[in-house]
Amino acid sequence: MKNKKKYKIDSNISKARTLHSDYYTDDLIFFNSINNIFSSSWQLVGHQEEFKSNNIIPINILPDEPLILTKDESGIHCISNACTHRGHLVCNRKMNSKSMVCRYHGRSFHLDGKFKNAIGFEGVKNFPSDSDSLSRVQIKEWQKFIFVSLENKVDISNILYDIETRLESFPFNEIKYSDELSKAYTINAHWALYCENYLEGFHVPFVHKGLSKEINNETYDTILFDNGVLQTANSKNNGEKSYAHYYWIFPNIMLNFYDWGLSINIIEPISKHKTKVRFLSYLIDDNHSTRNAINDLNTVELEDQEVVTSVQNGIKSSLYSDGRYSKVNEKGVHYFHTLLSNFIK
Repeated sequence: MKNKKKYKIDSNISKARTLHSDYYTDDLIFFNSINNIFSSSWQLVGHQEEFKSNNIIPINILPDEPLILTKDESGIHCISNACTHRGHLVCNRKMNSKSMVCRYHGRSFHLDGKFKNAIGFEGVKNFPSDSDSLSRVQIKEWQKFIFVSLENKVDISNILYDIETRLESFPFNEIKYSDELSKAYTINAHWALYCENYLEGFHVPFVHKGLSKEINNETYDTILFDNGVLQTANSKNNGEKSYAHYYWIFPNIMLNFYDWGLSINIIEPISKHKTKVRFLSYLIDDNHSTRNAINDLNTVELEDQEVVTSVQNGIKSSLYSDGRYSKVNEKGVHYFHTLLSNFIK
């Protein structure tokens, strides 16, 4: 890519300038970086609890990369959803079945993706071969959550280990997903702008008046990991007790740990100016206090969306190109930009 140096981020935050605005407005940068980033990274795609009702679950980690999660006696698998005959989607809904059959021409597959049968291919030489089985995708199971990666080039083991050790008493085995208290939003902003907003508490006193009354902003801290960031702040009403642990896993996963449970944000790019945000709620107990806390989170979410869409409008200005970082408050944003710049080719 021409002028790649324009997107280089100085490793010294006190000297660095933010990512150039072209990153958010250029079509070629968007599509190339999305393919590079999301193919290389681990994506959170589900929870083992989902297999209680179904053993075949179609998913997407990129707009043009349909996949399937399956479960059989040997475990959980992630396989391509494109039939090896003509590319028709093998599965378009959740189901329970002992095998998968493409409805286009009847080719069937075992739950691990291996070829099972094909009608009308008598006499075809060297058939079936390995290429007639559905391609398998790497999978990582962690605390009952399921991650998949096409290329596995981004190591997230360090930050997952920190969660396990720092929050060793968190009841992962007890939390239950609440569809009622989960939401999905589509916002008119670049996906990276949403992540940038998440990665700094600098804006909290200005944007989130309600949240600012709950946390001690002077205790706000940002800790960097390989391909991840942790932000913490103490509760204003409870001394040294942490209000929450906000973990971000590159590029688009946010795990927010509270007394009531776990809130997850998964950020999915749609276009250079449109993003889907999945807001997932996993509860320890479903009670009045928990529901009030999640309602407060929804208020914060809408406040964040408002400022992110405002930034989206601002970065299109011909009079803006980049800015400077707050050395104290924007370490997470600087690190995110550094990672993004590495994927610009």
